[in-house]
Formats: sequence, C-alpha cells, structure tokens
Amino acid sequence: MTKAEAKRQLRRAMLSRLKAAAAADPCGERSAMLRELLRPILSSDKPLLVGLFYPMAHEVDLLPLLRDYPQHRYAFPRCLGARRMEFRIVRDLTRDMAPAAMGIPAPLPHCHAVEPQELDLILVPGVAFTPGGMRLGYGGGYYDNYLPRCARARRLALAFAEQLVDSLPTELHDCSVPLIHL
Repeated sequence: MTKAEAKRQLRRAMLSRLKAAAAADPCGERSAMLRELLRPILSSDKPLLVGLFYPMAHEVDLLPLLRDYPQHRYAFPRCLGARRMEFRIVRDLTRDMAPAAMGIPAPLPHCHAVEPQELDLILVPGVAFTPGGMRLGYGGGYYDNYLPRCARARRLALAFAEQLVDSLPTELHDCSVPLIHL
C-alpha cells in the first residue's frame, strides 16, 4: 500500500470516529475545554492577528474566540484552487462569510487579504495527529503548502482524544504543528 493510500484509508476511519464522537457531544463541551487551553495565549492585551478555520461538525469549534477575545483580529482561509489558499480578515461571521468549497463558509472577496507573514498565530485543522505534532489533513495539501510561508506565526493544532494516533504515514511535504489536546 502506498503512503497516499494509507492516508486515505486512515482519513476515512478517523472521520467516522470523529463524527460518532461529535454526535455524543452535541453541546460542544469538549470544544469549550480546548478553547480554554488557549486562554494564556489569547488573554494578552497585545492585539494579535489569528488565523482560524470554520469548523465542520466534527471539528473543534473556535468561532467563540471572536466573541471571547475581541482585542484580536481574526482571519479565515479562502481556497484559491491548486493547493493554494489565502487568509482574509473577518469581522462579522454573518456579513463576511458565505458557503464555499464543500459547503464550508469562507471569507467573501470584500474582506481584506493578509500576507502569511502577517499572522501571529495560526490554528491548524486536521483529521489525525501524533503526540509529536505530525498531522493528517483532509488531503488537499492547502495547509502543507501555506504553513511554510507563515514565517513568524506560532502554529498550533487543537485535537480531541479520538484524533490522536501513535504514528502517521508521512511524506516530505507534510508539515508538523505543536499540538494541544484533551
């Protein structure tokens, strides 16, 4: 089996596991606990430019950060195709975002685009992680292509216990990220 096939197989199994766990936590208590672990970073009065992602139903919900830490600016990814994405500043989730690829809301064109080196913190999604921070994404390569361009950003991933695995099939282009998990 090739690494790409092993990744696809693991991705399917992990997504099934995550969807079952999400159904058992309809109030999002586990997301709230993970968000609380960001308090030492986000409680600063120094304004940060934070890269977030709009969560799918089985992912950590980071959207309350906009309300809880209004001193910061938040940017969300917008896919440009061919493994390329950009981040755009979002001030109002209703006014500034609309469903895009796979039905996931993305910033509208009127939102200000930011350069990767402008981000102070980027919270990275993933399907599975190792305790050492290796990451299995969704297979598009967008973050693996984008993260190396975020020269000064602190990179973090938040993960549920179900997302942790001992090892992952990795390739040279796969980026690791420091991990915060339950």
